[in-house]
This record gives sequence, structure tokens and C-alpha cells, in this order.
Amino acid sequence: MDGIEWTILRNRQDGIEIVQQDSMSLTLPDEASIAELPAELLEKMKGEVVIPIPSSQLLLRVMELPATEKAELADMIALQGDKISPFPVDQLTLAHEVLRQTDKTSTVLLAGAQRFRIDEIGDEFKKAGVNIHSMDARVLGWLELLKSKEYLPMEGCSVFLIDDGIDFTLIITESGIPMNFRTLERPEGAVLVDELAYEIEYSLTSVETEFGGAVAASIGYWSFATVPADFRQSLAEKCAMPVTIGDLAELPPLSEGIANRACLLGTQRIELIPNEWIEHEKTKKLRRLFIISFSAIAALWLLVLFSFVGIYQYRNMNLSRAQSRADAIAEPARVALENREKMKALNQYSDRSASALECLREVTRMLPAGDIDFVSFNYKKGKGLTLRGTSASDDIVYDFFGTLSTSSIFKRLKDQSVSTKTTKNIRRSVYSLTLDLPEEEEQQ
Repeated sequence: MDGIEWTILRNRQDGIEIVQQDSMSLTLPDEASIAELPAELLEKMKGEVVIPIPSSQLLLRVMELPATEKAELADMIALQGDKISPFPVDQLTLAHEVLRQTDKTSTVLLAGAQRFRIDEIGDEFKKAGVNIHSMDARVLGWLELLKSKEYLPMEGCSVFLIDDGIDFTLIITESGIPMNFRTLERPEGAVLVDELAYEIEYSLTSVETEFGGAVAASIGYWSFATVPADFRQSLAEKCAMPVTIGDLAELPPLSEGIANRACLLGTQRIELIPNEWIEHEKTKKLRRLFIISFSAIAALWLLVLFSFVGIYQYRNMNLSRAQSRADAIAEPARVALENREKMKALNQYSDRSASALECLREVTRMLPAGDIDFVSFNYKKGKGLTLRGTSASDDIVYDFFGTLSTSSIFKRLKDQSVSTKTTKNIRRSVYSLTLDLPEEEEQQ
């Protein structure tokens, strides 16, 4: 009543881990319905934030509807909410949770809250820069804790009275599934047992009328307050069933039950937040994703740009150095080229090793013995020479070709041809070939 508590859970592969549980006192400002959120708590709100709403501010109704598609079921629930709500549907935030489903029916919990209540809480958190991801019902958190500690019977019909100082709620369960919720005024004094007995009987009758077969086996009364010694016996006699007294302080904090539901059920639980909040959050996520993507693309583009600029600068520096070296050796290189041309010309006039006369002498020296002669001798300086002639037989010609191939003056033989020509009944072999001289560079 005078503080705030929180539980931080982490959903791991091996189960749910409790990161932190704590509480602190709060002072409610005058004429305010919500206390200012403490900075110590705001610093911890980094994950999915779930806020519980008191049952007294909620419309909670369990309905049995035909089994159908998820979208069609949501439309049916919205229609039922409009029928049973005392407020116009446009002033409500509706949510639902499928409690049990068979091939033919779906047992659904409808939860509704006045929109201004939801906005009031949401605005307080938004001022602190915290986005609320979901709003749940306090009483469902207590049921989750009772179930986890095996205080919630999973067979038969049971009655639970939960008094946590903020809500006084009566719950009828069937096989562990809540079938009826009623928020009661807390009776005092001598009328306490009579009022509770009446409300229990009325609720059981409502469940039997709507769902059938509601015969309660036990009553569980859970609260933080000390219960009078004769209360359990008086209520048991009045309702004709056993009564168990439980201390809520022995259970884990309510915030753990709420957080457990968020971890275990995910989006399958009731979420009493307006659709525009969800759309706004999606838009923020898309905008954040767009900014991240754009930043990544921009960073990549800048990286590529800087890489190109760096490569260009590196190559430009290399080019500048090469140009500097080229400028430095340009004049010596020009002089060297001129000297080379002079040397080449001098070699052409002074080196007689490949002159026409020397080539003729070499060819003549290598003529084989026998009847063979030249018909023509064509010489091209620096290129080579072409020979044509005749011989008495092909063998002499081939011997001549073989001898020429061993000459150190000629680089190679090519275009050799040998044919036969008969003139005035005299048969002679006619031959031709080209002898290449070495290039000037090879000679040097």
C-alpha cells in the first residue's frame, strides 16, 4: 500500500533466472493517483517492462466460446466485451487470454480497463523515458505464485479469497483454471463470515449456471493480515467445506508472479496496452532499425570511399616518386639512346663479320663437293640473304643445307625448297633457301 516492488527475470535456455528482487517505500503526493517513479528503479528498467493492474480497476470475465481462428476469436471477444461492459467500448482497452482450448470450445479470460487509467500509468512511465511492453492483472500474478508453489489444486473446483491489502478478490477455479473473478468490498467485524459465505455461494451458483458442475471442494483464504482464531472454523461451518488459511508473505513477491507469466506465456497472456502504443513501439523499432541500417551503409560507403582515396593517394605518391626518378634520369637516358644509335650505326659500318662479302665467303666455303652452283645471291644488310641454285642431285643439296645449319654466322635456315627441272633432256635439282642473320641486339 505504501511502496513499490520489482522483480527482474532473465529467460534462459535452462529456465528462468531471478536477476534481482527488491522493494522500497513511496510517498503518494497529495491529489495524485500515482507516485513519482524513483530514479533507482528507472535505472534498472532495461528489458521488457510489465505493470500489474489492480482487479478493482479491471473487468475480468471468463467466457466459453466456440473454437475458431485467432482473428475471428478476437472479434467475438470484442463483441462480448461491448455487451458486458458498463462503459462504452471506445473508452476501454480490451485484451484476452485463452485459458483452455479443445476441438470445439475455447475458455477465454476477457480483461478490460478504462482507457484513462491505462493512459495515466503510461504517461507517468513515458515522462521517465520508460516504454511499457505489457499490463497484466495483479490477481493473475497471485494465481501464478499459488500454482508454482502447488497451492492451486489441479483437479476439482476450488474457491480462493485473496486479500493483498490493495484488492480483495474471490476466485473460482476448475482443474487449476480460473472460471470466475469477483472483486469484493472488504467486510469488517461480525458480518465478515456471513458476507463471505454469501459471495462464495453466489459465485459458485454463477459458475454452475454458466459452465455447469461447480461443486467446490475447499476454500483457500490468503492475506497478509492476521486472521482471527475463530474465522476459519466459522467460515468452514457456514460454507460446509474445509477452509485453509494462507499467508501471502510466505509466497514469493507478487512481481515475481507477474514476471513469470511474461516469461512463460509471452504474448499469449492478456496485454492491457492500447494498439496505438504497440504500433508506436513498432514504428520506433523500425525507425531504429532504419537508422542502424542507414548508419551501417553510410559507414561502409565511407570506408570504401576512404579506401579509394587512400589507394589513389598511395598510387599518386608512387607516381610522383616515379616521375621524379624519370625526370632525374631523363637527360642521361637521352644521351644513352643517342650513343646507342651512334654505336649501332658504327657497328653497321665497322663490323664486317656479317657483311655481304663475308656471307658469300661463308656460303662458298660450305659448298659440298660435287656439281652444285649458285644462280642468285640476294643480300639484305642486318636481315639475311637468299640463295638459289642448281645441283646434279638432291643429296648434294641436302648436304649443303646441313652444312649451312652449322654456320656461326647465320641464325637459322628457312624456306628451304628442292625441286627437279629438266632442260634439253638434262635433269637437275633446283634449290632455294633463306639464311637469317642475328639481330643487332643479339650481336651486341
